[in-house]
Amino acid sequence: MKKHAISAGNPATLEAAQEVLLAGGNAVDAAIAAYLTSFVAEPCMASIGAGGFAIVHHEGESKLLDFFCQTPTTKLSADKLDFYPVTIDFGTATEDFHIGQGAAATPGALAGIYLMHKLYATMPMQELASHAIAQAKEGALVDSFQAYDIKLLNDIFSISKKGQEIFFTKDGERLQEGEKIFMPQFADFMDVLSIEGPDLFYKGEIAQKLDEEFRNNGGNLRYKDFADYKAEVRKPLTFDWGRYHIHTTPAPSAGGSIIAAFLMTFLKEAQQTPSLLSQEHYQKLKTVFEKINAIKDDSKLLTEYLYIEFDIKSTQLNTQHKWSGTSHFNIVDRNGMAVALTTSIGEGCGYFIPGTDMQLNNMLGESALLPKGFHSWTPDTRLRSMMTPTMVFDDDHNLRLVTGSGGAGRIPFAIAQVIINHIVYKLPIESAVQQPRLHIHKDSINIEKGFSLGDNFKGKVWDEQSLFFGGVHSIAVEKQNYSATGDQRRMGVAGLR
Repeated sequence: MKKHAISAGNPATLEAAQEVLLAGGNAVDAAIAAYLTSFVAEPCMASIGAGGFAIVHHEGESKLLDFFCQTPTTKLSADKLDFYPVTIDFGTATEDFHIGQGAAATPGALAGIYLMHKLYATMPMQELASHAIAQAKEGALVDSFQAYDIKLLNDIFSISKKGQEIFFTKDGERLQEGEKIFMPQFADFMDVLSIEGPDLFYKGEIAQKLDEEFRNNGGNLRYKDFADYKAEVRKPLTFDWGRYHIHTTPAPSAGGSIIAAFLMTFLKEAQQTPSLLSQEHYQKLKTVFEKINAIKDDSKLLTEYLYIEFDIKSTQLNTQHKWSGTSHFNIVDRNGMAVALTTSIGEGCGYFIPGTDMQLNNMLGESALLPKGFHSWTPDTRLRSMMTPTMVFDDDHNLRLVTGSGGAGRIPFAIAQVIINHIVYKLPIESAVQQPRLHIHKDSINIEKGFSLGDNFKGKVWDEQSLFFGGVHSIAVEKQNYSATGDQRRMGVAGLR
């Protein structure tokens, strides 16, 4: 029997969790250490300037911790904002994002960490922060995935002196795979934060400094936004799926409703399960995609569909397509306590929080989060998200699967396909994650090679697996035996002890 399992997006993040678990900490202790380390090891996706969601399962109860970004209480007119577009070239496509101080929302990452610590942790914050501090001082190794992300975000990192200092060499060259990211100011900040607590950030000199900077440079954030921010505990969106029970994210994440609709529709449509990767399998997934895509962008239609067709009550928000910096990890400890955590900084707004080496999010510059247009947001409100940490339980309410993904608008669809592969097709979790995936957005069909498609297929077949299709890091549980895998589409890693 394995004592614990971890699946994550970076070796340093996994190592931090591993160290804490081996020292006797629980899954939440390990999650805090891993999350803090991800701010250094995965800075294109994670930061104290970011937000996210976590599901924690402990002693038979699941709770959803919401520490996603909040809109500011102040809303400047568009002509007064530091708010402008950058174009990011993904190779197969380009996409415009808006950055600048006017694109930043109130971050919740540190509030989420301290809420987790208050509710569940057994180890002092100073000890849990030690790995992240060491990484910041000694340098976090840039792997191939981080090097790719740094390349994508080159134009954002290069606009500020701090971005150039962290992500470029002294000769002005962008950091490459095998080189290191150093964040000495973050190490110093964490040294103090781990002793003084979150008020150092949300109610102290940093919040005051941010208020001053944003007032003078076209940003909406004010001291009040930081001082009033609260991470929230919510009930997960839960529903029965055959003889299984799914726990996933409620609003403000829209992804949980998408997962519910996708899985329930697949079960309804697949009265006879088609052979894996057969043409019938592809057609079944395509049919489900088409049904969900027809309603997913209308909150009322999707909510009514779930309730009328399947008696699932949910609150649904926006579900537009988006490509953003998102990371996910899972941890299950020796006692069965489990954490699934997803975080995002968007692409970052190009502004680094003074004295921390940390970039702020650009959530107000994400068109996908604002379907009625930029500057249409309501002040002092949780923003919408597609992040969807998820857990699956059997009919005896035993934990069977802990999973989640990066991948923006593709997140719930990727997770749903992995759940189907593992539960319906009974594939081992590594195989379930690595199976070819399908994604349909509007009329665009994208599919990884491996399905039987027939002569009339019209769409794009990807010859290689791609981060386009998410990064569904996962842990499976079977009679107290753990198996874990990191999705290679996003250079995922896994560890068992």
